Amino acid sequence: MNEPIVQNPYAAPNSELQEATSHNAVSVTEALGRGYDFSIGGVISEAWQRVKGTKGIIFGGLVIFYVVMFVATSLLGFVLGALGILGEASLTAIIVGQLIVSVLASALAYPFLAGINMVGIRRAADQPVSFNEVFSGLGLFVPLLITALLMTLLVYIGSLLLLIPGIYLGVAYMLAMPLVIERGLSPWQALEASRKAITQHWFKVFGLFLLLGLIMAVSMIPLGIGLIWTMPLFIISMGVLYRTIFGVLPPNN
Repeated sequence: MNEPIVQNPYAAPNSELQEATSHNAVSVTEALGRGYDFSIGGVISEAWQRVKGTKGIIFGGLVIFYVVMFVATSLLGFVLGALGILGEASLTAIIVGQLIVSVLASALAYPFLAGINMVGIRRAADQPVSFNEVFSGLGLFVPLLITALLMTLLVYIGSLLLLIPGIYLGVAYMLAMPLVIERGLSPWQALEASRKAITQHWFKVFGLFLLLGLIMAVSMIPLGIGLIWTMPLFIISMGVLYRTIFGVLPPNN
């Protein structure tokens, strides 16, 4: 992939890719400038129509994500325990150590979560999807790791500031990871592009994911069976939102 246009840090990384009008893809700069709109019901309805055929891929990816997180948590806990941080240290040191383990383990597993998000984005654009998409973030492991760490740190700091800034950033950064994969943006560029885009309709985006969260919570009542459908619904809804804002470039470019 070619280098991003120097004059504009939010330009798509390859001018040829900007011409992929068949998927309604535009440069990030154009996407931020043109604006967008959507209806919560419309996004969920469209995503629901695309759930079929993706359930196995998404759940398989989630299994890998949680296995990686479990292994990373166990290994990091063992290392910190061996160093005495989680041993007979003070309560404050133990809490800090556990927080570090949680943040680092999540960050290490995020590239797989980003790959799952790409499954939703490809499906939203009616592009071919396969289980290999789950691993699409591994080639960008370092920038995705940095993005995850920055995002987690900023949201955590925001949560300490009367909670509201943390909630704002938690929603505003939701599209940062796929922007690193799909558009090749740097971690900070992706975080800022996601924040600026979602801020245009922050309350509506918040309402979308709040409703999806409620739907998932209700679907868990009968032994969690409903999650077979509602988890892919959540992932694909995020893909529909991403496509609505930025469009989606053709795969394998």
